[in-house]
Amino acid sequence: MKKKRESRLENKSVLYQKLKSIVGAENVTDDDVVMEAYTASYNLKERPSPGVYGTKFIVKPKKPDFIVRAGNTKEIQEIVRFANENKIPIVPMGALTSQYSESVPSEGGIMLDFSRMKGIEIDEELMTVTIKPGVTFGDSFRELTLKGYMIGNQSTPASISVLGTTSQAGMHLPWDKYAINYWGSTYYSELTIGTEIVLPTGELLVTGSAALPGAKPQRPRAYGPNVAALFLAAQGTLGIVVKQTLPLWRIPEYRHVVEGDFKPENFKGLVNAFQRLMDDNMEGPVWAEKVWANFEKGIWVFLVHLYGRKERVEFDRKFAEQVIREEGGTIKPGMARSFDPEDDYSGGLSQFYEEMVYWRPRANSIAMPPPDASWVNFSAAAPFIKMPQAHAAMIRVMTKHGVPMNIMRGGFMRPSGPTGLSFTLNYMYDLNDAEEVKRAKAISEEWPRVLFQEVLGREPPKALPYARPDAYRIGPSAVAKLMPMLGEYYKLLVKLKRTLDPNRIMNPGHFMDIEPY
Repeated sequence: MKKKRESRLENKSVLYQKLKSIVGAENVTDDDVVMEAYTASYNLKERPSPGVYGTKFIVKPKKPDFIVRAGNTKEIQEIVRFANENKIPIVPMGALTSQYSESVPSEGGIMLDFSRMKGIEIDEELMTVTIKPGVTFGDSFRELTLKGYMIGNQSTPASISVLGTTSQAGMHLPWDKYAINYWGSTYYSELTIGTEIVLPTGELLVTGSAALPGAKPQRPRAYGPNVAALFLAAQGTLGIVVKQTLPLWRIPEYRHVVEGDFKPENFKGLVNAFQRLMDDNMEGPVWAEKVWANFEKGIWVFLVHLYGRKERVEFDRKFAEQVIREEGGTIKPGMARSFDPEDDYSGGLSQFYEEMVYWRPRANSIAMPPPDASWVNFSAAAPFIKMPQAHAAMIRVMTKHGVPMNIMRGGFMRPSGPTGLSFTLNYMYDLNDAEEVKRAKAISEEWPRVLFQEVLGREPPKALPYARPDAYRIGPSAVAKLMPMLGEYYKLLVKLKRTLDPNRIMNPGHFMDIEPY
């Protein structure tokens, strides 16, 4: 039975007057049209889906009582104190670009908009940058590129919030949207050097070395554990990150992308090319996406992304092309360019990557499908030696269920560890076609068993299906099923939430706050 929220606030007018006194009348609104726009999300429409998670993945939105544009940390503290005293929910939002509904109110309350909170502090001695939550990647490009610096992949859409993606959603190191190393699991949030966090009580927590009097944010730990890690990726359920310090990276002098095409029947040659280049080129912290493959129009397009000083790039280019040829691939004209601050500042660098490497080739795999379509996501992570077997097993499952390889969309392959790779392919299907839905359900159930039992030699984890419909629509009801599978890990998260936020005001209904208390 859902527990009813008990608020000590008598009426909305009291809340409005309080918010207006804190941020000004021009920064508070309850206009229906505005609130409809703020609560819009890719995930709001409930859709049937035959996956192992069941149906109706998506949170039902509830309009906030007010949207508030806070201008600084003190205003946020005052709002949070008042909300905590009166048990009013608070939903912090980024730039409204998410596909996961984590900033969609589930119980009304106050929706905090940080767009007024701009600010970028560059420390060229420590090579760090400190940002406020209103800063977008477009803002950061303008501030940093002319100085030859960057903090993230330069083809990242300009409208996305830096703090929102790096501290909560997991945007990663430069040139790399999935991993900073072979393990495929280290997010930019894990590289956070320091934070300032408004707790549910309104108190300000400073983490890392900056917690020491007179010290700068230089190290993630001041004493004992890394406290900031508790709040990163917590989706605003434990507190509000109002400042984040990240590493600063120099834009390399020269870049070149080597392209080699591999036919599907030479999948083993593609795997060998990955392995040889990874074995022989392990320098640098971001090698994981220096090798990457996209599945486009029935061909595996293998990309080797090289950057650094021109002489070194040219040396690596010749070696990469040699490996591709020796493994049966066909070299295609690559793209190369030198760093030009003025051109890169005006968008030249973003265009370079949009055209060649990331966003256009991956559009099919990250874009939401049309309203009446969904997909089954074929994924596999395995050692090099077992990748051809995994690929053959996938083809066998697809053939069994009448799914030809040439209709698969959004495929890609990348390193998943120092000795392995992962690949993903998507089978799109019509939600209105009963036969296609039945086929998708059958594939969803069979592929994990085949992958783990026949290829990897073990039983599939219950909480990690490797073929699932609606891969990018997993909302709170799915989390409600997955989180308890974590056992004591999940129980500790719940205790942490209830200890720090006893009045349950911070983004209720999301992440570790799936059960009212």
